Amino acid sequence: MPGAGPRETHNPTKGWGKLPMTLILIAVALFAAFFLAFAVFV
Repeated sequence: MPGAGPRETHNPTKGWGKLPMTLILIAVALFAAFFLAFAVFV
């Protein structure tokens, strides 16, 4: 039922700037690189 519940006027996931998304991608890349290096060296 699309009409049920309060009307959502603020949707934070839509209209994000490039900066927060870039920071999240960099953090995820560093996290993955850390685990890859850990797996290779251990």
